[in-house]
Amino acid sequence: MRMQLVDVHKSFGENHVLRGVSLAVEPGEVVALCGENGAGKSTLTRVISGAHQPDGGTVRVDGEAAVLKDPQAAMALGIEVIYQEFQQNLFPNLSVAENMHVLDREGRFGRLSVSRRRMAEAAASALKDLGLDIDVRRPVGELGVAERQMVEIAKAMTHKPRLLILDEPTAALDERESERLFGQIRRLREAGVTILYISHRLDEVFELSDRIVVLRDGRVTMDEPTGSLSPAQVVTAMVGDAVDDFYPKEHNATDRAVLRVRGASGGEAFHDVDLDVRAGEVLGIGGVVGCGRGELLRALFGLHPLTSGTVTVDGEPVKPRSPRQAIAAHIAYVTPDRSGEGLAMQQSVEANVSLPSLARFTKADVVRRGRERAETGKVMADLRVRAASPSIPAGSLSGGNQQKTLFAKWVMTGPRVLLMDEPTRGVDVGAKTEIYRIINGLTADGVAVVLVSSDLPELVAMSDRVLVMREGRPVAELAGDDVNEQNILEHALVGAP
Repeated sequence: MRMQLVDVHKSFGENHVLRGVSLAVEPGEVVALCGENGAGKSTLTRVISGAHQPDGGTVRVDGEAAVLKDPQAAMALGIEVIYQEFQQNLFPNLSVAENMHVLDREGRFGRLSVSRRRMAEAAASALKDLGLDIDVRRPVGELGVAERQMVEIAKAMTHKPRLLILDEPTAALDERESERLFGQIRRLREAGVTILYISHRLDEVFELSDRIVVLRDGRVTMDEPTGSLSPAQVVTAMVGDAVDDFYPKEHNATDRAVLRVRGASGGEAFHDVDLDVRAGEVLGIGGVVGCGRGELLRALFGLHPLTSGTVTVDGEPVKPRSPRQAIAAHIAYVTPDRSGEGLAMQQSVEANVSLPSLARFTKADVVRRGRERAETGKVMADLRVRAASPSIPAGSLSGGNQQKTLFAKWVMTGPRVLLMDEPTRGVDVGAKTEIYRIINGLTADGVAVVLVSSDLPELVAMSDRVLVMREGRPVAELAGDDVNEQNILEHALVGAP
């Protein structure tokens, strides 16, 4: 598909989001769309997908003016979108096969009745193309975030798109799963499918794309062949200035162990984990998705059963059977799913930040709003949460400011231990640097930090030590010069458990 956007404008009230955007994508081309959160990428995607109507400008498909009045009109032309918040498009109580085909547009499984056998076979085949072996009868709600992401991607592939838009598709994937997706993208490109690839991970952008388009403040600031550019040039086009010290790691570790875990097991997810995290230290945990790293963090926060082992914080035994007990022990947890678990998107920013700390502001069952506003306002200012007002819904913020709101929520609790699972998922380079500085501030205050990240450069740069897990067990602990991407991958993929 050849698509052209000519002088496209879109505003929401006084907020001018797209200011005369023009670009073209050609058949068999992978175009990377880059920009900070709030630059207009999501709005542009929704214009192309028919979810938003432009206020001005022209959309052309294969040389003809097109009116994409709704998503169905875009789908009829072969336009498929996989949004960053993909989980909103999946039904947790339905099986994988049902999610992939229950809303099938072509009626391939019958209009009045559904052939479950044929539906399951088609779903399994689509997943196999992505190198996945998932039981298609399982409810989607039982899958991890990465597996659900791959189900959403496979679902889009079954509709044989002519233009496929991928919004942060690898944010929840590990290296191995990302490579599978990259292979599928290359096959689609060879078949003549047009790809619009949105990502904050510049290594992916340079590996996959033929051309890079950058948006800043609703305008195109770069549209160049990938081979003619450097990552530094792209970052400058995104933020307007060069970003120095992208990973501003500060080493604040002391010799005092704050978090100590011995012999921790969590059912089939992880086994016999021992770890210590010192005051002011960042302990990274590496490994492929499914190695048990995420479940370990959830168990330490009381969200996953800890079937054996001991946990102490500052020498005091902790039995985190629920998040309430973990919070009481000064343990905080940044979930990888901020929209589903981390924030109440319809509630105000202020309410989200103060929620775990409400007891501090409550007297005789009455919340002292003045004190609440003063303390939440201070934390928001310290963490640079940019919101027009503390009273606006959290869901109206950019992805980066939502993530900083999630951090602010836990900073308010005064944690001694901070567990972070994919803390920069889906945020732009500027917001990432701010989040790293938040982490530095916490370690400077003596907080013990545990970092799970599928972004290997981030894991290497921001960790003092890295514990590598494979098949639910620790297989290596790396420190000093041994903390590098090659060592982490070797132990994660081939190290003996």
